[in-house]
Amino acid sequence: MQHRSAKQKDGKICEIGIKSANISTKKLDISTYLCNMKQNVFLTLLALAVAIGILSSSCTPEPLVETPETTEQEQEQEPKNEENEENGNEDDTTPQEQSMTITITVGSQVFKADIEDTETGKAFIAKLPLTLDMSELNQNEKYCYGVSLPRDDKYYDSIAAGDLMLYSGNCIVLFYDRAGGYSYTRIGTLTGTEGLKEALGTGSVRVSFAKE
Repeated sequence: MQHRSAKQKDGKICEIGIKSANISTKKLDISTYLCNMKQNVFLTLLALAVAIGILSSSCTPEPLVETPETTEQEQEQEPKNEENEENGNEDDTTPQEQSMTITITVGSQVFKADIEDTETGKAFIAKLPLTLDMSELNQNEKYCYGVSLPRDDKYYDSIAAGDLMLYSGNCIVLFYDRAGGYSYTRIGTLTGTEGLKEALGTGSVRVSFAKE
């Protein structure tokens, strides 16, 4: 009887031990599960952090540096501007005034004449150089028809040697002696008449007019 009670007692103790072992095993399994879960969560968070870092670096736009574009025309002009600055020169867009002095050549003799700053004078200079075969008249002038110019006739009581006149709008007249009593448009005046009469002579003569 005592042996049976001891056996039952031992059986209960064994059963309690088994239950305790089962409980311990369950606790160990839970601990292992929790440890694995923490490890998985940590690895997941680490992977997310790495992914976010990669995305942030790849999505960050690089700062744009604007480079001014230079056209071919500007590149061609820049050296010219630098050259002008070095020489101290500026672009001069002011048109130069037309010289109103010409040369008149008769044979080997050259004379100068100041042309009137008028519409007639400017039109005459625009036709130069000009060579005319001029005829003799009244022993005081040489003339040639066929050169049309704007006219603004005035009556002249007195005309001096060296006066260059336009008669009737289409006739060039060069006086080498005194005259008067006709209407002319003045083209210009010789600056000096020494040797003019001798150079022109008494008959027809070839006379060349040119810009100085």
